[in-house]
Amino acid sequence: ESILAHNIIDVRHRPGIENPVADGLSRMWQGKKRTATDGSTWSVLADWEAIKGIRNNILSVSPAQEEPTQPTANVQLEERFRGDVFFEPMVRHLLGSNTGSTVSERRCAMHRAQGFIVDQGKLWKVASRPTERVSRRECIPRAEGFQFALDTHRQIGHFRSVDSLKLHIHETTFWPGM
Repeated sequence: ESILAHNIIDVRHRPGIENPVADGLSRMWQGKKRTATDGSTWSVLADWEAIKGIRNNILSVSPAQEEPTQPTANVQLEERFRGDVFFEPMVRHLLGSNTGSTVSERRCAMHRAQGFIVDQGKLWKVASRPTERVSRRECIPRAEGFQFALDTHRQIGHFRSVDSLKLHIHETTFWPGM
């Protein structure tokens, strides 16, 4: 866990002679008489992962998987927001794509992407304050915003309260300039 938590990506073996701590520990009981009570016959207890059969080998090598023939959800998401001035840099940043040629463009995309996540092939705006009514809202491109509002208006009905229509739209979706 510690190696993964600190993002250590290079692990090298140091022989016992070059590693004085490990060398000293391994040679501490060398040449001494062993007894039944000194623990020399004990074995190291396996962790619960080993008991359950879970292997966390950070140095494992596996064959590359074949490329999918159908476009993935991330590609479809990137295609949906292509050309949207507000969302395109954020989607590219969240998907790990190139977000700009300069450092300032990449920083701007990273800053703008705070409060947004990609989940289940959709872009979501996450609640930034605990007082907000909903925890997350689906983001749609600005070009689709008017059509979504019109469809919602037809679904809910013309004679219901305009406030309930606005509340429904604001609780379920987000697009810039709504």
